[in-house]
Amino acid sequence: MNPGNTITRAEIQAELIGTLFRSVPIAIIVHTLFGTLLVSLLWSKASHPMLLVWLTVIYCLTLARWVLMHAYQRRRPTLETMPRWGVAAAALSWIFGLAWAIVPILFLDPAQPANLVIITVILVGLNAQALMAVVSYPPAHFASVLVLLSLTTVLLLRGGIIGAEIALLVSLNLAASLFYARNVYKTLNHSLRLRFENTALRRETEEKSALLESTLQHIQQGISLVDRECRLRMWNRHFLDLLGLGQHQIAVGQNFDAALSAADPPLTQIQQKQTEYRRADGAIIEIRQNTMPDGGWVLTYTDISELKHREEALDLARQEAERANAAKTRFLATASHDLRQPIHALGLFFANLAERVSNPETAPLIKQIEDSIEAIDTMLNALLDISKLDAGVVHPHIGPVVVADLFKRLATEYQSHGINPFGVLVERRLFKRPETEHRSSIRETSNVLRMRPSPVIVQSDPAMLERILRNLISNALRYTQNGRVLVGARRLGDKLRIEVHDTGPGIPNDQLDNIFLEFHQLGNPERDRHQGLGLGLAIVKRLAALLGHQITVRSRLGRGSCFSITLPIAQESASCLAASPAMIAGRELQDRRILILDDDSAVLEAMEGLLQRWGCAVIRAASLEEAREKLKTGLPPPELLIVDYRLRGDLSGLEVVEILQKNLRRYVPTLVITGDTSPDHLREAEASGYPLLHKPVQPAKLRGVLRHLIRGHERESLN
Repeated sequence: MNPGNTITRAEIQAELIGTLFRSVPIAIIVHTLFGTLLVSLLWSKASHPMLLVWLTVIYCLTLARWVLMHAYQRRRPTLETMPRWGVAAAALSWIFGLAWAIVPILFLDPAQPANLVIITVILVGLNAQALMAVVSYPPAHFASVLVLLSLTTVLLLRGGIIGAEIALLVSLNLAASLFYARNVYKTLNHSLRLRFENTALRRETEEKSALLESTLQHIQQGISLVDRECRLRMWNRHFLDLLGLGQHQIAVGQNFDAALSAADPPLTQIQQKQTEYRRADGAIIEIRQNTMPDGGWVLTYTDISELKHREEALDLARQEAERANAAKTRFLATASHDLRQPIHALGLFFANLAERVSNPETAPLIKQIEDSIEAIDTMLNALLDISKLDAGVVHPHIGPVVVADLFKRLATEYQSHGINPFGVLVERRLFKRPETEHRSSIRETSNVLRMRPSPVIVQSDPAMLERILRNLISNALRYTQNGRVLVGARRLGDKLRIEVHDTGPGIPNDQLDNIFLEFHQLGNPERDRHQGLGLGLAIVKRLAALLGHQITVRSRLGRGSCFSITLPIAQESASCLAASPAMIAGRELQDRRILILDDDSAVLEAMEGLLQRWGCAVIRAASLEEAREKLKTGLPPPELLIVDYRLRGDLSGLEVVEILQKNLRRYVPTLVITGDTSPDHLREAEASGYPLLHKPVQPAKLRGVLRHLIRGHERESLN
């Protein structure tokens, strides 16, 4: 239903009821006059007590109608309360109708023609008055029908042939009055509807005009409307301000070209759909023109001075960048061919020479030449990396990166072994700088490298991020002597910060920015090439800037340093699923509390990590006693149990489930996992009614079963 139609009908009904109350004074006069006249004419023909009683009733009803009218005028009813006043007026009209309908029953005597004529004429006249007074409200008008129906019935029953003829005439009069009342009511209702609709349309038009006017005056663009006769019809204040016409008299209907000629400098007629106008003060105004269906135009004016200045600055920067890029390209081409080619030949020549000269006297010299060639190659590769980054020829391929897998690759690179499936070093290994009898100048260092990964997926370029972390770890190990290096990750809202801590000598505060400069090294004034070339952190800074990641460093002299890189956490999407299928779960598992019971610590750790990646809150236990203790800590009870069938001790997993269900005092969905192949045990597990999965369990299948258990339990709870 249209709300506007509902309001219109309510307004029409309220107006009809108001018309009814406005006719009350006439009705009071008519009922008082007709009642008094009827009693005076029948005084000699009917019982005096009955006439007086009836007249008293009429006077009392008239007084009640007068009181109701004054209450209506005093309270001024609202649109919502108006129907109740209509009901009250209609009820009083029906009481009046009953009072007049009893007149033929009490006083009509067909044997007395004068009596018959008096009552018939007065009642028919009263109906005519009702037709004029209460026709606006049908519930009140129908009360007058009751009077003529009573007269017709009495005439038919008592009046004989003459009474029947008069009854026919009265019936025809009643039908005619009803037909006339219907037409009058429809006409009145239609006229009121048109009036209210016109009022609503006028109000809506005024509101829209005011809103349009307010919008035009507050919009940041200048706007003008020109008719097809090229006369100015409408504009806003920004039109005057942007064209400098604020001091000129602009009137509706003024020639548009004449108005534009007042600008400084004068603006000629606009022919193009888009043009630019430069004011005397240097401001640039963009003018756009759109044709309307009636042949007029709408023109908009926008100050684009700042945009033009930015475009010019960007164009200069682009040209400078293109020149720099061309220079970098030429350098790369030269370095790639002219430098690598002789070094490659030098390496070949040296290999040939080394095979021919193998006496002990020349061995140290040959080794030094080999180190020099290796250093040149390393330096050249680093320089090329820097040049490529500066030239913009390196483009990142952003995608989901599993931090745990990245840490695992780096740990494998720096450690020989000691890594579990989550990439955590469970054994400490010494990182020793290579030592030979020909490298007596190299200092021996024994450092402990530990890595604490995170199961989070970040959004970055996998290769570039790995290069950044490799450079930071190598730098930390290179400058730390007999200390510790820790690589970890910390979640900060929707970001992940990877940190590389070391217990090295630290960095002075005034050098925290300089360490990212090319060839800048601390503690290496002799430029020992075995301590690097000073390009590692420069590459880190450029790669981070290219990826949009923040690199920070904090340090304390004598205590060590911490380099960190902040990355955005990837949204759980299909792309993340492709990177690590086991890490994305349905929404049903988010924040679900799950108890895992298994006597294998590796399985517990793996299962906990997997469920936490799916958003679950995990309670892990290796035995029934440990599970009971953790359930007594006051934490919310688990919503699902994952139990291994074979546990240490005499109890099986099924027996442990029964005990836990009793302790929790409610049914908890349970999944049983088993690696047992004994037929008896398998039959027992199948007969328990709990879902059963066999090891090794695929993550996708585990996720599906957990979601099925939770959905089924929720449906049972609702039923």
